[in-house]
Amino acid sequence: MTPISDKSEAPGRLFLSTLVAFFICAMVMTGISIAFKSLGWIDLSTIGETSTSGFQRQQLRSYLLLSNLIPFAGTALLALLLVFKRQWIAASGLSARPLPGSALFATLLFIVALPFVAWLAYLNMQIPLPEWMQSAENNADALLKGILTMESVPEFILAFLAAAVTPAIGEELLMRGVLQRRVFQPWFGNHHAAIWAAAILFSAIHVEFAGFVPRLLLGLLLGYGYAWSGSLWVPILLHLLFNGFQVSVAYFTGEFDPSTEVGTIPPWWAGLISLSLVVWIGWIAEKKFRPEAASTSGGIAGAE
Repeated sequence: MTPISDKSEAPGRLFLSTLVAFFICAMVMTGISIAFKSLGWIDLSTIGETSTSGFQRQQLRSYLLLSNLIPFAGTALLALLLVFKRQWIAASGLSARPLPGSALFATLLFIVALPFVAWLAYLNMQIPLPEWMQSAENNADALLKGILTMESVPEFILAFLAAAVTPAIGEELLMRGVLQRRVFQPWFGNHHAAIWAAAILFSAIHVEFAGFVPRLLLGLLLGYGYAWSGSLWVPILLHLLFNGFQVSVAYFTGEFDPSTEVGTIPPWWAGLISLSLVVWIGWIAEKKFRPEAASTSGGIAGAE
């Protein structure tokens, strides 16, 4: 059987298939949005007023769950099926086991980077935004506050599924499993360029200008974790733990205000130490796992 990584035409076909799949999924999601609004369940334009009751918040979470599954997981799954057919699981990296020790390095890198991420988030929030961007940020804050206001166990469960589980699976499957692995890596021939391209797109699709830079760094951390390990489960689990921790804290403390989400800013020296550790750990991991060599010898691209 011809190895998946040997399909030279796959990157171009997969990219076009991804665009087609995204258009189809976007149309489906538009229909769902119209249905939600026509039933009087949710109106995103007035989200600040419609997220006050538990029932309305559950409707909002249901909508968020679908908006994470359909445009992201749906697009990735449909594109992979169109190009790789029954080999789609292997092509995405879901069937590959992490290289020994790689998951530990990826997790350690993610943890030590958090103070620097928080520092970047604070700096990003100091950038003045034009009125239309600020309006979009306010709407996103209201949406997030509605999702993370939880007064019962069922609310917590659905919030965890909508804000932690589905984005971890959907976004990683599309951004890392499809674009970074199967489109950008073959096109650029360089795992660094592929990781950066996927991370920039990952941050841009959230359309949250005040958090673009820290989310870009998070995308890089997830991308390098994937490149080192060769298994999509590594970034999925890291993404899940990051989002899941935020949802859990909001539920158990009963406190969440998006406008003060970065309320405790690490001192500059903590950010500097964090950045130094990120560079050091990343340097060691690059030498240890050598993603470029693995991708050409079958270690990552051929782990299936």
